Amino acid sequence: MDWSTFGIKQTNSSRWGRVHGPFMMEELVCQNQNMMISKGIFKNSNPLKYATPLLFLQMSVIIITSRLIFRFLQPLKQGMISAQVLAGIVLGPSFLGHNKAYMDMFIPAGGKITIQTLSNVGFIIHLFILGLKIDASIIKKASSKAILIGTASYAFPFSLGHLTVFFINTTVGLHRDVFHCASTVIFLCSMTSFPVTTTVLAELNILNSELGRLATNCSMVCEACSWFVALAFNLYTRERTMKGVWGIVMIAGLIGIVGGIFRPLIIYLTERKSKSMNNKDLVPFFPVLLVLAIASISAEAMGLHAAFGAFWLGVSLPDGPPLGTELATKLELIASNMLLPCFIAISGLQTNFFEITKSHESHVVLIEVILLVTYGCKFLGTAAASAYCQTQIGDALCLAFLMCCQGIIEVYATVVMKDAQVVDTECFNLVIVTLLLVTGISRYLVVYLYDPSKRYKCRSKRTILNTRERNLQLRLLLCMYNVENVPSMVNLLEATYPTRFNPISFFTLHLVELKGRSHAVLTPHHHMNKLDPNTAQSTLIVNAFQRFEQKFQGTLMAQHFSAAAPFSSINNDVCTLALDKKATLIVIPFHKQYAIDGRVGQVNGPIRNINLNVLDAAPCSVAIFIDRGECKGRRSVLMTNTWQNVAVLFIGGRDDAEALALCMRMAENPELRVTMIHFRHKSSLQHEDYSEMAEYNLINDFKSHAAANKGKVHYIEEIVKDGVETTQAISALGDAYDMVFVGRDHDLKSSVLYGLTDWSECPELGVIGDMLTSPDFHFSVLIVHQQQGDIALAMDDDTYKLPVEHQKIGDTRIQPRFSAEEGFTTIDLDKS
Repeated sequence: MDWSTFGIKQTNSSRWGRVHGPFMMEELVCQNQNMMISKGIFKNSNPLKYATPLLFLQMSVIIITSRLIFRFLQPLKQGMISAQVLAGIVLGPSFLGHNKAYMDMFIPAGGKITIQTLSNVGFIIHLFILGLKIDASIIKKASSKAILIGTASYAFPFSLGHLTVFFINTTVGLHRDVFHCASTVIFLCSMTSFPVTTTVLAELNILNSELGRLATNCSMVCEACSWFVALAFNLYTRERTMKGVWGIVMIAGLIGIVGGIFRPLIIYLTERKSKSMNNKDLVPFFPVLLVLAIASISAEAMGLHAAFGAFWLGVSLPDGPPLGTELATKLELIASNMLLPCFIAISGLQTNFFEITKSHESHVVLIEVILLVTYGCKFLGTAAASAYCQTQIGDALCLAFLMCCQGIIEVYATVVMKDAQVVDTECFNLVIVTLLLVTGISRYLVVYLYDPSKRYKCRSKRTILNTRERNLQLRLLLCMYNVENVPSMVNLLEATYPTRFNPISFFTLHLVELKGRSHAVLTPHHHMNKLDPNTAQSTLIVNAFQRFEQKFQGTLMAQHFSAAAPFSSINNDVCTLALDKKATLIVIPFHKQYAIDGRVGQVNGPIRNINLNVLDAAPCSVAIFIDRGECKGRRSVLMTNTWQNVAVLFIGGRDDAEALALCMRMAENPELRVTMIHFRHKSSLQHEDYSEMAEYNLINDFKSHAAANKGKVHYIEEIVKDGVETTQAISALGDAYDMVFVGRDHDLKSSVLYGLTDWSECPELGVIGDMLTSPDFHFSVLIVHQQQGDIALAMDDDTYKLPVEHQKIGDTRIQPRFSAEEGFTTIDLDKS
C-alpha cells in the first residue's frame, strides 16, 4: 500500500492514517512487525515505541492514577468504578490528552487497540465472575413489595422520559440525531443492574441490612424489566425477515446450550476432580476457562458481545463455594484488579469535552435536561412506590438513591452503543459525566441518611441483671465461626443450669464470610441449600447442640441460624437476630485462638472488628469468649460436664455486676463449684461505696448463698492497695479454675487498678480482660459487658416471666409459659 497517498504517520509500533470507509472517514491502523519488545535504551531503542513496554506503561499509569483518585474520593464514599472513569478522563483528551505530543506517546492508535483488546478480555472474565456470584433463584423469592418497587423503578423513568421527549419534540422540535440519542439515553438511565447494586451495598457495608436486602431484590426485578424491554425493542426494530427471527432463535439457543450443556459439563468436571483428589474445594480451573472461551466465541458468532455469553455462563453455574468461591478468588486478581481498570478507564479516555461545539450547545442542553428528568423520575417513582408499600420515609429515600446508582454494566452499555455509533461523542460525554455525578451524590446521601444499626439501637437494653431482678427467662445468642467453637459453648450452656422451672432459650448463629456470591444470607438452618458446602459445617454445629438438647429435654429450647455476609457488616446480622429474638446476652468468640501449649496460635483481625462493632451497637449485653479448652484437653468429650470450678473476679461496676448475675445462676448448679473473688482496697473496709444499690444487693445475695452452700460456693475478699497487688492476686489463680468471668469496664479511678490503665493491647476487653489474654493463663475467660440504655426494659418481657414459686424436689411439671411456640417467631427474611 502506498502510505504517501493519505498522509502516513508512524508512531511507536504502528502506522495509521485516515481512509474512506463505507459510510465515513475512518482510521486505518497497521501494526509493524518485530516491534513487540524493545532492544533497550543502551542500543538507542526507545521502549515506548514498542507494543509490550507501552502496554505495561499504560496499565501502570491507569492503575496508579485510579488508586490516587480513589484515595481522594474515599472521604466522599465514592467507589473504585468512579475513580477509574475519572482516571480515564484525566488521562484522556479532555485534560492531559489535549496535548497532541502526549497522546501520540501515551495512547497512539496502535497502542490503544492493544490495551482495548486486553482490557476487553478482562471485562469478559469480570462479567463472568459477576454472573457467577448471582443466584438467579432469588427473583422467585422476591416479595410483592420488591416486585412493585423494582417495576416502578424502571417503568416511571422509561415511560415519563419518553413522554418528556415527545413533549419537547412537539413544542420545540428536536433534531433527528438528538431524538435518536434521547431514546437511547432514557434506556440507559432507567437501568439498575443487580451486580452494580450489590457491589455498592457491599462497599457501603449495608449489604445485609434491612434496606440492603430490599434493594437487592428490587434491583433484580428492575434488571429483569430492562431485559424484557430490550428484547421487545429488539424484536420491534429488527427487519421483518427470517434473519430477525433466526437471530432471536440463536440467542435463545445460546442460553439453552449454556444451561443444558456447559453447566452440567462444568459441574461434572468439578465433582470428578473433587473425588479424584479427595478435596471438595478443588475446581477444574483450565477446563472452565476453555468453556468460557467457547461461550464467548459463540456469542460473538451470533452477533452479540462476547460478554453476553460469559455472563450467562456465570449465571448458570452455582454460586458460593466451592465453584463460585474458588473461581472468583483465582480470576479476580488478574481480571478485576489489573485488566478491568483499563477497560473502565478507556470509557473515560473516549470522552472529549472539547468536541462540544457552540453550534451543538442547544443539543447538549436538551440531552442533559432529558437525562436529569429521567433520573428524577426514577428517584420519584422508587420513593413513591416505597411509600405506598409503607416503607419509612427515610428508608424510601435511601432506596430511591440506591436504585439511581449505576456502575460498570451501564458504562459498558454506553461504550458499546458509542462503538456501534448509536450515540455520538457529545451524547457519550454527557451520559458518562451525569452517571458519575448522580451515582456519587446518591452514594454520599445514602451514607449520610441511613444508619443500619438504628433498628437495634433502642433506648432500652436487655441485661442479665434486669432479667434476674424481674424473674425473666434467660435468652442467649451464641455466635460461632466453625465447629471448634462448639464444645466450650456447650459447656457454657450446661453451666447455666437449665431446669424445668428456670429454662433457657438459646439461638446459635453460624457466621460465614461471604465469598463467591453477591447477596447476603440470614436464614434458619433448615432452610439452607443442602448443596452448599457451608451447610455441611452448619449441620455439624446444629447436630452437636441437638444432642445437648436431648440431654436436657424439657428445660431449654433452641433455634439455629446461619449468616453469610461480608465480615465488615456481618455484625448487623448478629444484632438484628438478637433484637428479633429478644436475647439477653450475645456470646461471641475472641479473635485469637490458643494452641494446646497455651500460646496464641492464630489472630483473626476481621473477627476483632466484628466484636468491636457488636459491642458498639448490640441491643443487649455482650460477652467475648476467650476459649482455652484445648489447653486443658477438655474438648474431646462434648456432652459431659467438663467445668468443675468457676470463678468471677469482682472489682466494681455494672459490667462486674452483670458477670456476677450470670454466675449467681451457675451457683445453683449442684455439680459446679463457684467462687467470687472480691478485690477491695484497704480504704473501702471502713465504708462500703457501691455505684448502685443493685450491685450491693447482688453481693449480699451471693454471700448469703455462699453461707448456705459451704464447700460449693465460696466468697473470697482480696485486700489490695494498687494494681501491682491486683495483678499478683490474679496471677496466683494458676490452674485452679476452668472458667473465669469478669466485667469489661470498671472504675478506672479505683485504687485497685492503679498503674494498670497505662497500656492495653485489646482495649475492647477492658483492663482485667486484656491481662487475662496472656499465655501465662490456661483457663477460659468470659468478658461481660452490660449495654447502657436510657430506660428500663419494655413491659412486653412479661411474656417470658417465670413462676415465682420454687421448684419442688421430684416435681416434673413443665413451666406452663414455656412452650415450643413461645418466643420463637421466625424472622421474615423474604419481607423485602
